[in-house]
Amino acid sequence: MKTGKHLAMLAVCLVVLWASRFGPYTCGSLPAFTGETGASWLAIAANGLFLVLLLYLPAYDFISLLTYKLGWEPRFNPLVVYEGEFSTNPVSTKTRRILYAVDIAVVGFFLLPLWTKAAYCG
Repeated sequence: MKTGKHLAMLAVCLVVLWASRFGPYTCGSLPAFTGETGASWLAIAANGLFLVLLLYLPAYDFISLLTYKLGWEPRFNPLVVYEGEFSTNPVSTKTRRILYAVDIAVVGFFLLPLWTKAAYCG
């Protein structure tokens, strides 16, 4: 099921990228994001990839929780994230929740407008 969760996570991220065109961001309301986000394929790819990277962990854990709640898996198996390169202690649940909130805020207030400007307004 782990491969299925990774594919579902990727699908969720792609849906977020596609659905961003219907969000509250219009090309006229994004003047703060200037020319460096032009419609070049590099800007579109970089903004999309960075958005997917930031959504990876929350999307995977959400899908893992969903499969547990639907009874498809016997227990909740989130991704294990460690504090540092040489640390053997995983990040606590409380810290993960705080990081999820910060991550979603960065995505919603900065990366989605940047992606929208690069992908749809160029």
